[in-house]
Amino acid sequence: MAAVTVVLRAPSFVYPIMDIDEGSYAAIACRMLTGGLPYRDGVENKFPAIFYLYTAVFGLFGRYDMRAVHVVAAVAAFATALVVGAIAATLATRRGADAIAARRARWLAALLYAVFSTTYEPKLLAANTELFSVLPASLAVLVYLRARGRAGPLVITGALAAGAVLFKQVAGLLLVALAADRLIRGLLRRRLRRAVTDLVLIGLGAAAVAGAVALFFWRQGILGDALFWSWTYIFHHYMPAASASGGFVARLFKCFLPFAVAMSPLLFLGRRIRWRGDARVVWLWLLAMTGAALIGGRMYGHYFLLAVPPLAVLAGVGGTAWLTAASTGERRRLAALVSTMACGFLVAAWLFRGATDSWLALDPDYRQASAYVRARTQPADRVFVWGWFPALYVDADRCPASRFVYTHLLSGARSQSGATTRGHLVPEAWPMLLADLERAPPVYILDTSPGRYDYPFPPEHYPPLAALLSSAYDLETEIAGVRVFKRKDDDLAYLPTSRTSSSAMRAGSAVTPISTILSPDLPSATTKPNTARGVPPGAQTAPAAPSTSAR
Repeated sequence: MAAVTVVLRAPSFVYPIMDIDEGSYAAIACRMLTGGLPYRDGVENKFPAIFYLYTAVFGLFGRYDMRAVHVVAAVAAFATALVVGAIAATLATRRGADAIAARRARWLAALLYAVFSTTYEPKLLAANTELFSVLPASLAVLVYLRARGRAGPLVITGALAAGAVLFKQVAGLLLVALAADRLIRGLLRRRLRRAVTDLVLIGLGAAAVAGAVALFFWRQGILGDALFWSWTYIFHHYMPAASASGGFVARLFKCFLPFAVAMSPLLFLGRRIRWRGDARVVWLWLLAMTGAALIGGRMYGHYFLLAVPPLAVLAGVGGTAWLTAASTGERRRLAALVSTMACGFLVAAWLFRGATDSWLALDPDYRQASAYVRARTQPADRVFVWGWFPALYVDADRCPASRFVYTHLLSGARSQSGATTRGHLVPEAWPMLLADLERAPPVYILDTSPGRYDYPFPPEHYPPLAALLSSAYDLETEIAGVRVFKRKDDDLAYLPTSRTSSSAMRAGSAVTPISTILSPDLPSATTKPNTARGVPPGAQTAPAAPSTSAR
């Protein structure tokens, strides 16, 4: 099993970026390594566990060590396969299977998860939130099945389900699936009061985890920021942007249908398991995770990884019975199909370049631009990327100068249909950006709008940034579609990372703040946002300046 996991995930041990989202998590983790906090010093709409995981890996193995992140992801995938196997063995035993059949169900389900968690698209190999979320989710189902109504395991079930949510918000639908199964059991057995008691216990476990995280963030002073970026922003900006791009039904055919085809062997084997008894919760789990992947209408391929564990469980149990009854020819044909799919998707993963969504080679090859910056800066220097391409931070091995590791929150974004949309735009983010750049001015500003980075938003169209570039930066060169702006030499005393900065500031050298170069009709760094519609607390008062080491 370990060998299958390693072989099928081998491309991720070679390529540092399997999906552009990894660059966002890595860039935020870089800021957290120097004392930053999620949501205040690194903005993303994900729940916080992924940021702390990346930060822990970088702290152990080195900043931006993406291969170490991918090894951790492979370990998580292997552990999930073992848990999926344990669920299948438990379910098979409950269905009357003997020890040998239960053992076969265990290893078949684990093997199928190891294989099919890497199929459908190469981005499934990325260290994304879904890959880590399915491990605590699967553990929650395993503990739930073995709870037998005991209070302790039910509380643990809720805590594990909440752990899944800490990686992926929509994983909370697992709690809905568990609640539905418990209520159905109570109604069928006429023990509704006991079912409600069990639900309260599961809820207590989930509430304990949620409360602990909320208390931790409150003590850190970032609870409001976390709620805005991971919750309010999603409903006010992220989901409306998806709705504005339209095409939900079209994406069902474009994304969900291919996923269903890729999972067809699992569906074929799992169809034998009826919706009753202990199997009911697995079917509810599958429905909940399929719904989670469809919510919002984006249906990115890696979203569907949430549904693979319950599919593998059903296929492992149903497949054990099918293999016993099937002819030798049928077994060989199924084995050939699964092997062909595994090899085919492995070859595709080797050919795919996740950072640029291209095949055979990086296109554009952004490494030229990042190498240029890396050779002309020190490790403690900060840079700022204008665009939706945080992979530049990773390859340059430089931390972001701003909390905005991608900037569509300031400019808008290109929708999946190819049209530009303002749905992502958060106007209150501009004062926050200006405050960031004033506290820790970047040595370089990298503009990705000229290149093929799917970001048609030149900085000249945004007066605050245009004023900053014209006043304090020179266009040094353009490499691989990235315009490289360097801080002017006569303003180097303003850079915290320069040799002269500390002495110059102590001597009281006059430094022109960024806010003063803005035209009068533009917002300043202290502009009060409209709090009526729910805006990030950080937009109202700039966070305290980071320490010298944090810069």
